[in-house]
Amino acid sequence: MPRPVTRPHRRRVADPHWRCAPPIQARSRETVDLFAQAAEDLLRTRPFEAIGVQDIVRRAGRPVGSFYARFGSKEALLPFLYQRYHEGLEALLSARVGVAASAALGFERTVTAVVDIVLETYAERPWLIRALALFARTRPEALPADIVPRRRKAYEPIVAVLLRHRARIAHDDPEAAIRFGLFLISSTAREKLLFTDAPLSRLTPVGRDELRRELVRVLHSYLGCEPPR
Repeated sequence: MPRPVTRPHRRRVADPHWRCAPPIQARSRETVDLFAQAAEDLLRTRPFEAIGVQDIVRRAGRPVGSFYARFGSKEALLPFLYQRYHEGLEALLSARVGVAASAALGFERTVTAVVDIVLETYAERPWLIRALALFARTRPEALPADIVPRRRKAYEPIVAVLLRHRARIAHDDPEAAIRFGLFLISSTAREKLLFTDAPLSRLTPVGRDELRRELVRVLHSYLGCEPPR
């Protein structure tokens, strides 16, 4: 009986487009940080797709060979940009919440302050956050393993500020309601501020002031409205 033909096992090869060499030496880490900072600087004025490797190396003041020695493409920078941004997100939100928490605000004004924090966070660096949002959606396997608990921790100061008004929250689980309410307004703000040309966003044409007003209304109504029986 003839033996079955066996095929050699093919090892899965990573996409070289996303290849990045881990920075081991201190000098190499500094170079990677230079490229990441250069990309962040460029993302202040234009989208990621409008930025080329030549733009990044020119801004960083490094030769193009130094870039390709560490990255297979500009997209391979995104995991580093994602890590850098989320390392600072907790401190950023905590500082902004501190302003709202320091004043004796009522429920309505606290809700407005929270909406302003969300809008400011997205509007401050829209091209960077848009690039990171697309990266997270298309390459979820490349995200840090602890990203969900880290993101949850970053939002804890906002949750705590709203929980000061738990008596005004008409929900069996005020904390769960706050987290879902933050998801509602954050998702809407992200779509309107980062993906303005998307069909769903264009279907609801609202300006920044109107968006703020409606998000305050949404969050206030959702937290304070008695559920249907």
